[in-house]
Amino acid sequence: MAEDGKTALSFSLLMEIQRGTMATHYRGIETYKNPFDLALYAMLLHQLRPRTVIEIGAHHGGSALWFADQLTALGLDAHVHALDVVAVAGVRDPRISFHLGSALSLGATFTDAMLAALPRPWLLIEDADHQRTTTLTVMRFFDPWLQPSDWMVVEDGILTAMGVANDYDGGPHAALTQFLTERGSSYRVARDYCDFYGHNVTWNVDGWLERMASS
Repeated sequence: MAEDGKTALSFSLLMEIQRGTMATHYRGIETYKNPFDLALYAMLLHQLRPRTVIEIGAHHGGSALWFADQLTALGLDAHVHALDVVAVAGVRDPRISFHLGSALSLGATFTDAMLAALPRPWLLIEDADHQRTTTLTVMRFFDPWLQPSDWMVVEDGILTAMGVANDYDGGPHAALTQFLTERGSSYRVARDYCDFYGHNVTWNVDGWLERMASS
């Protein structure tokens, strides 16, 4: 189950790292990823070897490009699907499909036929607008589609430790806690990832989830 949203990072150090996170670029494109999570994702990609990465919240496409490059480096025949409410204009890559759409109406983009055809394993990344309702909607939408050994990562639960979660109706961590109350028996909160650098030294606080076989 999700814990209390706390991290071993002090508030002052957390905010210093956040300043750097918000200035991070990959291949000249805003990416907004911190070094802890870049390293954790690299390890997870090697472990999981996904054929499909689904990123909800693409921003300018920097992280989608990073994922595509990492998958190529691993020699994987994989594809990244990234969705945002604003069209991504600065990245064109055959390994990435950018979709224009809302996280609150995912079925308009990710139809049953499309999802049924996406090769496994999947890595699903929830990184939309950080509102509790949005995060919960994304998790509930993909939950029936995730199969054992697929992974779902809920980003930016760190907003709770930053003291700004109330600006997002509780934010991603509140959504994660609610979702795991409903469906927690079907997921493993991967503490080996959450706590790799120290307790929740990740912006995806308690949010590295492995889909397990149904109990």
